[in-house]
Amino acid sequence: MKVEKIDLVWAVVSMFIVGISFRKQMLIQGLLLIYALMVVLFIYHIFMIKKRLSGSIAVYGTVMEYHKSNVPKKKGYYPVVKYETETGREITSVYTVEDSQMRYEIGDEPMICYDPDNPMFFYFSDREDDLVKDYYRFIVFGGVIAVTLLFILIARK
Repeated sequence: MKVEKIDLVWAVVSMFIVGISFRKQMLIQGLLLIYALMVVLFIYHIFMIKKRLSGSIAVYGTVMEYHKSNVPKKKGYYPVVKYETETGREITSVYTVEDSQMRYEIGDEPMICYDPDNPMFFYFSDREDDLVKDYYRFIVFGGVIAVTLLFILIARK
């Protein structure tokens, strides 16, 4: 994932919210506000990813090899795919989403889609949800925590 300016602004804003809400003894309300802002930010990211995907071009790529995760005790794989753009440029790029298994054999030619503005960015056409699934997970799990905090807040009154 690429860190954008909006993410840095989000980090600063959330720190201010925590500090102010703690000082005013309203930490739970501050955390709920942070969650609400997080949902807005994640929906923005999902929208931007979907917008980027809508302009992609489909081609067949060849799985050349796999990069393995550098995290100790974690088994993660990143396929390296070689493909040719519509302008004839040959690209070799690593998929940005980690997978727990090697879904493709070396030499397989799956359909991929690349961004014509940034041909190094691609995704597997049958796995475009890989790019947004973590945002949805954070929204759902954060929602469970937010509802729990809301119940705690209501119970205190």
